[in-house]
Amino acid sequence: MNLMDMMNSINQMGAKIRTKASELAEMATKGQAMEQIQAAQSELENMQAQMKAMQSAYEIERQAQAGQVVPMGTPAQQPKTRRDLLKSNEYARAFAYAMAHGVTPRDAGMHDETRILMDALTEGGGSPTGSDGGFLVPEDMDHMIREKRRELSPLASLFGEENVTAPTGWRVVDTAPTTGMTEVNEMGTIPTDDQPVFGKVTYSCTKKALILPVSNELLQDEVANLFDYLAKWYAKKLVITENNLLIGALRTALSTATAIDSDPLKGLKTAVNKTLDPAIADLSTWILNQDAFGALDELLDNNDRPLLQPDPTQATRKMLLGLPVHRVGRATLPNVTTGSGSSATTKSDIFVGDGKEFATLFTVQGFQLASTAIGGNAWRSDSTELRGIVRNGVSVFDAAAMARLSLTLA
Repeated sequence: MNLMDMMNSINQMGAKIRTKASELAEMATKGQAMEQIQAAQSELENMQAQMKAMQSAYEIERQAQAGQVVPMGTPAQQPKTRRDLLKSNEYARAFAYAMAHGVTPRDAGMHDETRILMDALTEGGGSPTGSDGGFLVPEDMDHMIREKRRELSPLASLFGEENVTAPTGWRVVDTAPTTGMTEVNEMGTIPTDDQPVFGKVTYSCTKKALILPVSNELLQDEVANLFDYLAKWYAKKLVITENNLLIGALRTALSTATAIDSDPLKGLKTAVNKTLDPAIADLSTWILNQDAFGALDELLDNNDRPLLQPDPTQATRKMLLGLPVHRVGRATLPNVTTGSGSSATTKSDIFVGDGKEFATLFTVQGFQLASTAIGGNAWRSDSTELRGIVRNGVSVFDAAAMARLSLTLA
């Protein structure tokens, strides 16, 4: 069996592992018998062990063909972790080479210059999730994307974020206790009336992708220039994608909005003081678009002071009822218009609460890139098309951690 056959077998096993993991998650969600779940779990572990053996055999064969087999009696080097690979200069050069020459995960193992890219995808015995997508971006570029992303003030910073290795799964959550301990007599029977109640929240990450044409001149330029250009572009696209997921989760979980048109100040106070739990209210943030921000900025409180006050910790941010305000564009949080003509009514949503308790944004394997200079319009335009792929999704953990208000705009 040659290297290509071995890599195809690894890819096939990876697909089987992902399918089995999805089946296991569905069994647990639907409350299958524990014996069946344990049997499926055992089968999944066996498949993962087979994957490790196949990857070890592939690596030995690859080293043998490259003349890199360690002689008998020589201490084996400690295998590098995925992070070690991603932050190495060798990986950065290999990534730039793959982008410039259209190398894909399906044939990376056959190129001496790009084998390290496949090593990062399969490190740790996991299935090569990127084999049907692209290569994991180098750590330097990942840092650039994160920096550009922070500059764009993403909504994800207000919510929980978690990186996962499987596209589907679940998390266990417990409900907060509502009663204290019960007084009992000495030697009396201790009651068990407040047992912990656990719930299961599933997550599912779907693939999102985008094609970006890049000039061949840029691909042949310095690696740093290429990384900076790609980081700026894809950071914007990632933020828009994440914002859409989070706004969709907010509007779906909180399908009904409380109108505050008659007395906006009273409605805002009621949401914080009565709707939200006090522990949630103390850590809350307002989320609204530029139109709602402008409308509230024109209002005065009961002491004739502007309703929106400066944040003493950040000069560019405002506070509302002592809580920070996160303003987004109407493209991120669109207004809702009903009717037409003179009878049209436009309303803007205002959310308040603790986003980290409300929902979590799950991302699988980070951001991935692949390229081609042949397909699409690349050949006609003498360019290279880069395909960016991210797999993510949002799961709501506690819908009561946020409140949704509605303000009619003039």
